[in-house]
Amino acid sequence: MPTIKHTRVAAALLLTLFWFGHNAKALGTDSIHTLINSTSEEKRLEVILSSTEKILNRYPDQAIVYAQRALELAQKQNDLSGVAQAQLLLAKAEYITGQYSPALDNLELAHEYYKSKNDSTLLVESYQLYANIFTRIGDFKNAISYIQNAIAIAVSRNNRPMLANATRELGNIYFYFGENAMALDFFQKSLNISEQSKNKEGIAKAYNNMGRLFAEQGRHNTALDYLKKSLQVKDKDSDRASYGNTMLNIGAVYYSSKEYQRAVNYYEEARLLFASVNNMEGVANALYHLGNAYTNMKRYNQAIAMYNQSGDIASQINSLRLLVSINQGMSNVYEIIGDHRKALEFLHRYISLRDSVFSQDQSRQLVELETRYQLHTKQRQIELLSKEKALKESEQTRVRIWITLLIMVAVLMMLLSYFTYSRFRFKSKVNEKLMGEITHREKVEKELNDYQNQLEDLVEERTLELKIAKEKAEEADKLKTSFLANMSHEIRTPMNAIVGFSYLLTDKESAEEAKSEYVKIIKSNSEVLMNLINDILDISIIEAGQLRTKNKPVDLESVLNELKTFFAQEIDKLPNKKLYIESDYDTNCSNVTVSTDAIRLRQILSNLLWNALKFTPEGTITLGYRLSGNDSIIFFVKDTGVGIEPNKHEVIFERFSKFSNNAEASLYSGTGLGLAICKELVNALQGSIWVDSYPDKGSTFYFTIPYVAEESIKIAENKPKANLNINKLKGKTILVAEDVESNYKLIEAFLAKANVNILWAKDGLQAINKLRDNPDTDIIVMDIQMPVLDGLNALKNIRKLNQSVPVIFNTAFYREEERDICLAAGCTDYMSKPIRKEDLLEKLIQHIG
Repeated sequence: MPTIKHTRVAAALLLTLFWFGHNAKALGTDSIHTLINSTSEEKRLEVILSSTEKILNRYPDQAIVYAQRALELAQKQNDLSGVAQAQLLLAKAEYITGQYSPALDNLELAHEYYKSKNDSTLLVESYQLYANIFTRIGDFKNAISYIQNAIAIAVSRNNRPMLANATRELGNIYFYFGENAMALDFFQKSLNISEQSKNKEGIAKAYNNMGRLFAEQGRHNTALDYLKKSLQVKDKDSDRASYGNTMLNIGAVYYSSKEYQRAVNYYEEARLLFASVNNMEGVANALYHLGNAYTNMKRYNQAIAMYNQSGDIASQINSLRLLVSINQGMSNVYEIIGDHRKALEFLHRYISLRDSVFSQDQSRQLVELETRYQLHTKQRQIELLSKEKALKESEQTRVRIWITLLIMVAVLMMLLSYFTYSRFRFKSKVNEKLMGEITHREKVEKELNDYQNQLEDLVEERTLELKIAKEKAEEADKLKTSFLANMSHEIRTPMNAIVGFSYLLTDKESAEEAKSEYVKIIKSNSEVLMNLINDILDISIIEAGQLRTKNKPVDLESVLNELKTFFAQEIDKLPNKKLYIESDYDTNCSNVTVSTDAIRLRQILSNLLWNALKFTPEGTITLGYRLSGNDSIIFFVKDTGVGIEPNKHEVIFERFSKFSNNAEASLYSGTGLGLAICKELVNALQGSIWVDSYPDKGSTFYFTIPYVAEESIKIAENKPKANLNINKLKGKTILVAEDVESNYKLIEAFLAKANVNILWAKDGLQAINKLRDNPDTDIIVMDIQMPVLDGLNALKNIRKLNQSVPVIFNTAFYREEERDICLAAGCTDYMSKPIRKEDLLEKLIQHIG
């Protein structure tokens, strides 16, 4: 019987809890701390436990602190009920933050107390928490056992929220086994029970699990509908870990749909939510998924950063499965960016961890198959639990019938006969059922043997895959070493001539009449070096998959005439060569206009002509084209040079390929990239390329491009080149924005005789200030890549000061896309380094005059 004192204490406690419940959202953890400290010693334990329950989902890390405080206080007061309640709350908070091992320890102590007291309400809660933890760590056999106990108590107590949770957890286990139909059935049952009892938390979790299942089946739109319904029901502030799980699932759906930026947004939001509740496993998972998304977005540095952060956390929490995935992702990123050494290093880590996890999984999967067998039996038992009340009533009716039958002596013999016959049929059914169970057990054993054989085949297959991957990595490493050695030789050869003859130009002992020859040699080798660099840049663009073409109307005859004139001049520069270049056009092809990329077409023909020039000591080089049917044009470059062995006709179009004969290879320099670039460019123009050649009989290279006859195609008229009259520049003010002094000195030397006023800015910010101080500036020549402020951002500010001043970008960027970016940003013209004096003067006169 409670005393008056106890009654007053209880009333005061109820008033305190009532006030707290209505003001919990307004209270922060500091306010809770103040409330606890202001409570009397007698009521403090109850207030701490109630406060912990209130903030459990919102601030689980703080809930751990309060639960530990409550545990100490309850132990001090020798309050066993308070100790058990504090341990249960501590286990819940640790489960939310992903600390499964300490959660199991605390839960075991609380669970034993509730079993001793036969407290069914809290027992079903502890059974449910056991099942949740075992499901998360993959111990499904224990999870099923605890779920069955939870369901038995929930049914007997008519606790529908607990029944909904247990049913949903069964669905999670079926989902893990790949039984999607059964999983969906349990999720739907959980949703129906939660809706009937108006349990918002249960509804939200059921929607989340159903969305995850539909995403696994590739039904992305349906998955997003269910996941977003889950977010609408959930309270973001009160249950951040659960909200973060749903955000992570939505991100996974967008990732599967290849909408990577949207996936990143949801992954990032999930990461912040997990971090806010100190759920390190959730943070590590979110970072890993961010790494995958950034990899597919080709933002490789960010992907590596995400993988590194995820790996650090996974190592701290000993999540081996996540570390396996992280190392695989890192190996993939480094392979993409070409760092094969690091790719191989992470591949070794991945194999080592995967083998460790795989050996654990192999034994666990055998247990899971046994668990799968028991699962169907458990399901039937669970379904029977919901009918327990009806079965009891049926049993009572049977008892009454037997009492009546005992009274009816007249029909006793008939009933005994009937009972004997019924028992016979019952035994027959039991035997039949037993045979069925034996057959099923044999089937399961066969499945186990088949699965074990399948695992052995899988290990053998994966071992072969890893061996192939290792061989490819080693081959790539050898190719890189060969490439670097070849590049070193080809770059140093012209550089040797440039450096050596540059020194001779300054040598006082060098004869004046020889210096002009030195200049020619330096200029020639500079062109060779520039062509080599262009080839390397072209093959890099092709390897990166960034080769782009722009089709415009092109007059073929004018393009080929231009190339013929240029190479005729180059032949005239060659000493002791009896070599001629001629054209060969079909008379039916005069004035042919085709829609193609003129720059890439010139590049292909130029490479083939340079090739012919190199391998033809004397004779003739023929350049021409023909119509091939109604839909393509065939071009050819024919020479009378050394020719090519038939078995090398395919090899010469591969990267870095040169003649295999050492004597021949020593005669002809080059990287072996020219013909490989031609092949890639022809493919980009939707054509094909091949060669017809024989040693000492010369070679003919052919390639095709598509042709569609259109009379409406018109060639844009070329603007006439400006007259290079440098007097037009006299007295003009030219602002040069260039951070490299030697580049500025070169422009200054080009304009030495032009009588101009040159201003020098060493970065974009100085360029803006120079223009502000000199508003009468006539033209600006500006680099893009500069310190402090780059050229593109400087141009935006320059246009705010002066809309009309011409701005010419002078940049070392090589790709055609860079020109489009500069022109779109508002520059007047564009030049690529290295620049020629004539090109600079032409552009200055054109835009100033």
